[in-house]
This record gives sequence, C-alpha cells and structure tokens, in this order.
Amino acid sequence: MKTAARILMVFIGLLFIGAALFLLALSCAWLPNLRVIMPGWADQTILFAITAGLVLIGLVFTAIGFKSSKKESSAILKGSEFGEVQISITAVENMVLRVIQQTQGIKDVSRQVTYTPDGMIVRVKIRVMPDVAIPGLTTDLQSRIKEYLEEITGVTVHEVKVTVENIIVDQAVSKR
Repeated sequence: MKTAARILMVFIGLLFIGAALFLLALSCAWLPNLRVIMPGWADQTILFAITAGLVLIGLVFTAIGFKSSKKESSAILKGSEFGEVQISITAVENMVLRVIQQTQGIKDVSRQVTYTPDGMIVRVKIRVMPDVAIPGLTTDLQSRIKEYLEEITGVTVHEVKVTVENIIVDQAVSKR
C-alpha cells in the first residue's frame, strides 16, 4: 500500500475514534455546556454500543494504516555502479537444479534458497544411486553449487546444506 493511502487510513481511523470519544462524552454528560437533544431511542446502553463499534472500526483502520507494507524478500539485491540488480529466488533455485542435474549419481532433488545478510543459504535434498560414495559426492556438490552461484550471480554463498534422503534401490532387486 502506498504511503498516501496508509496516511489516509490512519486519519480515517483517528476520525472514527474521535467520533466515538465525542459520543461517549455526550452520553456521559461530560460536556455540560453543549446541549444536544438526544433522540428517545438513544439510551446509554445503545450509545455505549455505538461508541464501542466506532472505536473498533477506528482501530481497524488505524491498524491497516500502520501495517508494514514490506514483503518477504523474493529476490536477491545486488548493487553495482550502474544501479540495482534483482535476481529472483526462483532463478537461483533453478541454477542450483542445473548444477545438480549435471552431477552423476543423483536421482531426485528438491532445493530451497534463502537470502540472509551473510549471503545465500542453499538447502538441497537428494536421493542418490546405489554404490555412490556419499561423502565425495556431497562435498563435490557443495563446492560446485557454491562456485557456480557466486560466479553467475556475484552474491556470496554463505552455506550449502545437503541432505541425502534415500538411496535409489533397483526395481528388480527390491521385488525379489
């Protein structure tokens, strides 16, 4: 929401709250010099209910006006001498997928990239083929993802976390 709209929402909310306080002051006779003829249906219970409703509406408008309009970062910002460059998290995740697809011995994959002030954190969950040396595979995968992302995006990769979820078992072996 734009700043002007937020200011307007706060102003409307404060108007509702002010009207509620004025109505409360009238119903409690706190303003003796102001003579207002109240209609016959306006007993104190109804006036208090209307006052409470106006306060509630005012608080809702005020809360909406003060609500932060910042969204969670769905892009990585990279500044340069010419301006600002944004790289979407989805694009970075697809870069990670490209590196994983070029790695022998990995069958299925899921990936997640988050951006922190220290740099990107990449989480990868993989399923590997049988008889693959997992320590060598994961170390190689971590270094390749880190180098590739830093080279392509120019953003520091703080950490690459790899989880081996399972080993792919041959269909023929598992049916025996």
